[in-house]
Amino acid sequence: MDVRQFETNLAALGYTGFTVDNDFTARTADAVKRWQTSLGLAQTGTVGVGDVIYSGGTARIGQPGNRLGSAVGENTLTYTSTTRKVVVNASASDAAWAVRGSRVTVKLPDGTPVKGTVESIGRQATAPEGGGEDGSGQPATLPVTVTIADQKAVGELESGPVTVEYVGREVKDVLTVPVSALVALTEGGHGLETAEGRFVAVKTGLFADGNVEVSGPAVREGMKVRIPE
Repeated sequence: MDVRQFETNLAALGYTGFTVDNDFTARTADAVKRWQTSLGLAQTGTVGVGDVIYSGGTARIGQPGNRLGSAVGENTLTYTSTTRKVVVNASASDAAWAVRGSRVTVKLPDGTPVKGTVESIGRQATAPEGGGEDGSGQPATLPVTVTIADQKAVGELESGPVTVEYVGREVKDVLTVPVSALVALTEGGHGLETAEGRFVAVKTGLFADGNVEVSGPAVREGMKVRIPE
């Protein structure tokens, strides 16, 4: 079966002239020599144990782990899946949003938003050097992997910094004002200053993108408010 697996892949690379079966024949050896020639190797017509590595599907070759002329060690060449994914180092203390199957929005470097899905969450938290959860540095993080179903939406981008957004809580059909419009009332709580200079008390809700949800008997849609300088 090792011979069949090798011959199947050799033929897929375009080196044919033999029958794909369980027998390594002279014709197989001739195809191996042509393959070795294309790689700049000695034309031995044989393949040793460890000379080839099989992947279950298409793979993308990563950066070589050794410099030209240096000794070859482990991780000499890395490869990944051809499916592009996003890895987020999420704060371990604020990773409740990272649930497998959760929907998120990935913003590409050019600002284009694409839909993503949380695929997996790492189990080991990692703290940066000199950091920790004790306030002495950056908090510990967990790796969160996000998949992108529409690979065409990513374009030709192979790598780069992206932003992942998720919805923690959502409310619809509410009134909002800029956060800077809120004023502290002497009797406590928050309020808004109307265009006429009158202050009205409001109840605040969710904050997002510089706006805040407000409600109360004195506020209505379209009402103009002042923003303190």
